[in-house]
Amino acid sequence: MGTLPPVVHSTARAITPREFLDALHATCNPRFPYDRGRSHKPIALAISGGVDSMALAYLSTKIRATDRWFKVADHPVSSPIAYVVNHELRQGMAQEIKQVVKALRDLKIFATVAKINWEQILGPGVDPNTMPNIESLARQQRYQKLGALCRSFRTMSLFTAHHEDDQYETVLMRLLSGHGYRGLRGMRPANDIPECYDMHGVYQSGFVDDQKSKRPFWTLYPNRTERHKILRALRDDFYFDLAVFAEKAEPMMWRTDLRDAFSSDQDYDEWIARSNKPAPTLPTMDFEDGGVMVYRPLMHFDKDRLIATCLENNVPWFEDHTNKDPTMTMRNAVRHMWKNHKLPEALQKPAILRLAERCRKRLAFEEAAADRLLQNALIPHFEPSTGTLVVQLPKFRLPRVSRLSSKSPEGRQRRLDHYRYIAALLLRKLISMVTPERELNQAAQLDHLASMLFPSLAKDGTKPPPPKPYVICGVHFLPMMGPNNQPFRWLLTRAPYVSNVPRPCTAFYGLSVKARWGKNPSQWKTNGWSPFKLYDGRYWIRLISRTASTLYVMPFEVEHQKPFKEALDEQSRNDLAAMLKRYAPGKIRYTLPGIYSKVNLTGIMRGDVYWPETEELDKYGPLRKKNAEGKWVDQEEGDKGYEEYSNNGGEPPGVGEGELLHSSASRRARVMQARAWEEEMRKKSEENPPQLLALPTLGIQLPGLEDWLRWEVRFRKVDPDVLHTVKRRKYMPRRGKVRGQIRMSYRHMLLTGLMKPRYSRLRRCREISKSKSNKN
Repeated sequence: MGTLPPVVHSTARAITPREFLDALHATCNPRFPYDRGRSHKPIALAISGGVDSMALAYLSTKIRATDRWFKVADHPVSSPIAYVVNHELRQGMAQEIKQVVKALRDLKIFATVAKINWEQILGPGVDPNTMPNIESLARQQRYQKLGALCRSFRTMSLFTAHHEDDQYETVLMRLLSGHGYRGLRGMRPANDIPECYDMHGVYQSGFVDDQKSKRPFWTLYPNRTERHKILRALRDDFYFDLAVFAEKAEPMMWRTDLRDAFSSDQDYDEWIARSNKPAPTLPTMDFEDGGVMVYRPLMHFDKDRLIATCLENNVPWFEDHTNKDPTMTMRNAVRHMWKNHKLPEALQKPAILRLAERCRKRLAFEEAAADRLLQNALIPHFEPSTGTLVVQLPKFRLPRVSRLSSKSPEGRQRRLDHYRYIAALLLRKLISMVTPERELNQAAQLDHLASMLFPSLAKDGTKPPPPKPYVICGVHFLPMMGPNNQPFRWLLTRAPYVSNVPRPCTAFYGLSVKARWGKNPSQWKTNGWSPFKLYDGRYWIRLISRTASTLYVMPFEVEHQKPFKEALDEQSRNDLAAMLKRYAPGKIRYTLPGIYSKVNLTGIMRGDVYWPETEELDKYGPLRKKNAEGKWVDQEEGDKGYEEYSNNGGEPPGVGEGELLHSSASRRARVMQARAWEEEMRKKSEENPPQLLALPTLGIQLPGLEDWLRWEVRFRKVDPDVLHTVKRRKYMPRRGKVRGQIRMSYRHMLLTGLMKPRYSRLRRCREISKSKSNKN
């Protein structure tokens, strides 16, 4: 157990379960507001064995006992699960982890241990403690292990034990490193796991598969009782008059879907496709969402209260002596500095935490201003299949200010800098829709682009840069010129690949030789769907293949376009030409993903003979068998097993029980020979250009490939606020046309019996005549 004094400060008191629940309520906001799940879901705890993580483990066991239906991110909480990661960076860590697991079991918490294999990461014979960046590397591997465990146990909420002192040390380190106010906000109470960027189901993905499962984690569909209520409400809404119907239907008439907005955009159609020939519709593509969220519910509790919590409830903890070494990491040095020396008042804990809070409020204010500006933008087209986005940016006008100090040149310059920064935040939101890069440039680095796209925000005395193509963050900005030679819209696409930069490549391995040996290609069976892999930072792709070769997802190149078109049938060739001209003109088409094979699969798809003759296989080594002494020897041509093996075309010979070992040895040897033959064929085929099999995002493939290969492509998670903006439309129908549509809809519902009038025409006439007689 820890050797700290029983009370660090006389005012330190233990954290009560109710305080912990209040912290959870402030930290764990709902992820999907329309979730209707009422089943209890487990939560995950990242446990290291220290006093902070053990206090978190104890408090987590009191959630359900305090409030049985307390929700954490959409779901009631069940028993927690603890994940312990063994870094193996110091002696005795394995024994310490055993004690941590025992202490967790005493708290009735199920615990599992994950071990980091440094030999697999760094190579054999490399000591991880000698690496200069071992702290960041260990953090990355730890979060990847935690993310993999969360995916295995289906726990979408991960709690870590970062507390107020950790926040203070983080902000102080960033202040000493020269960070701006965006970095001085410190750690977020809730965020994703960037270290698991390419892990499907962990980082902003997995929601689509969850909804397709029999028992989804998030339940978005109403239950039977809710469905009956909805049906009763809809049935009652049929009995209303024209005024109520018009009031409810008129806002709906002004809404248009993405297809209508795209098809009515004549300017974009003329700019993209200079042809009247219609193009086929692109395949629908799902957007990913979900993943594991990291929550830090102890951010507003200092370490003294965590120690008091463990002491008061007899919870053991285990101290890591490396955390006290000030020469090991920068965090240790900062911790040693503020605990053993008196810092100036501006660098003390209360002042630094207030600074972080001010930075968070400033960032929230700027993000809200960027969201309001986004509502004034028009996005008539966003196509994830081609990675293109068309946006019409709003005109930026500086608001009038009554104060004389703000009308001064200095005040105007400050306002220009502020609004230019807001415009840069808007551009970051748009760039995040198309960019393949993991990290985006900061808003301050987009100042030149903001001046070009918003000429009214240019600095006084400087001429804004002329509109021209611009590349930043892997996104290509193309101006769509309008009248007066000014861009009225901008086309955002993935930037073309540079010749000196390697192309993105994602490999999917084919069937093993052991599963295919001795069988005709038509008899090959698949191993099922492959795991989802991230390609080019934009697409999650998985394949199901019956082919022998390894398949690669690479960009659509110029040299592969002609042979791919020649291999298609006439209908597919015409569809491909129309789709490329309409949706991916110019160099945009050469950023599309394609499925390639370095081995020509045309013969396999035709049903040709695949395996060579036995005489050719014998060139790759003799067959082997076991003799009476149990030793492996070369099998001669006159042996019975060799002859039967050759005559059966590679199938195991039908021998007796005594010769079963003999035949299995022959099959094993034949498989080794076939593997060596395929390896030689693969090396020879590397000299030839790869064969393009399909363009998955366009739905175009070689004829007959559907019997050998299938795929599923999804776009990565996109900001939902931007997606809602896509559905908006600038050119709305006139109000008279909307009212005419309402009247026609009302008459149609009356004639079909969907609505019943509140009164008939004869009854209405009687009421009018009666009211006139009463007045007289």
